[in-house]
Amino acid sequence: MSRPGYMFLICPDAELLHARIGELLDQHNAVDFEKKVYWADEDLPPKFWDDLTLQTLFGSSKAVILRRAHKLKAAVWDTLDKTIASLSDASFLFICIEGKWERKGPPVPAVLKRRNCWKYAEKQKWFWQSAGLDQKTISGFVGKWAKQKGITIDGPVLNALTKALPKDARAAKLELDKLELAAGDDRRILMDHISLIAHSEEMDFFEFMRSMSEGGDPVEIWRRVLTNHSEKDSMIFMLTASLTREARALWMLLHGEDSAVRLPPFVKKQKKSLAQRIGPARIARIFDIVLEAEIGIKTGQRRPEQALELLVAALTSLFTPTKTRQRRF
Repeated sequence: MSRPGYMFLICPDAELLHARIGELLDQHNAVDFEKKVYWADEDLPPKFWDDLTLQTLFGSSKAVILRRAHKLKAAVWDTLDKTIASLSDASFLFICIEGKWERKGPPVPAVLKRRNCWKYAEKQKWFWQSAGLDQKTISGFVGKWAKQKGITIDGPVLNALTKALPKDARAAKLELDKLELAAGDDRRILMDHISLIAHSEEMDFFEFMRSMSEGGDPVEIWRRVLTNHSEKDSMIFMLTASLTREARALWMLLHGEDSAVRLPPFVKKQKKSLAQRIGPARIARIFDIVLEAEIGIKTGQRRPEQALELLVAALTSLFTPTKTRQRRF
């Protein structure tokens, strides 16, 4: 089977993307390719373009992975479109479209659909897409895992397991790793094992911020964040994206741009009250905290879980009442 020069991977779940790239490299006998990862929501360095077009001195091959490509500007798509036309035979390019799926289907940017690279990929079927895990697809995800591990899961247990597992692939794998240990030598997961799965309630980011701003229990805040997000790169970026949206909405509400914030009236009223309570300086500081977390990960200075802990610590400090801060000096 001839190897594609590039592929589009359309999925919001980073762990599923990682797994699919691994499968494709194995499928095309490219598991020994050197992996190069770049992020499209920051300026692409000259090295990225070199990795796509230049042969290495010793003829080694590269798997070039472009994350969050849905963030690319039109001008960059133009350049990438032309570059792909002269892609090096030693390069295997994976273009990851990671935007959130909506009812109308995969979130392929309109600016991409007009490019030759997309039209050719469609013709050659050089793309893969998945909306991520949900109640319908997680059964197949668990079944595939069980087959790989040689583990037996009876029907009723599988049904309970799929309902209990988080719908994030990395988080689900961490829970399945625990169940594999519990399965022991019998290699069978029992109904009693389901209780080992950590309770993972959905994080409401407005409630998260409101709780901190009102001096909520810091232990409870940390428990919710670490239970939901530790060791998951996809989740730290979901958190930063959600915090950015919340901060932007609060800023607009504070400055009389209520009509631009599309929310139910009672929710808008609550958020406006929060914006007035914390004030413009602290809202602006949220953007800085988010930026610091993302830069730390993308430059390799921090692991995702480290960035998460620092982000929550910074937010906790930000929302600490002024009087409490003064006692520390």
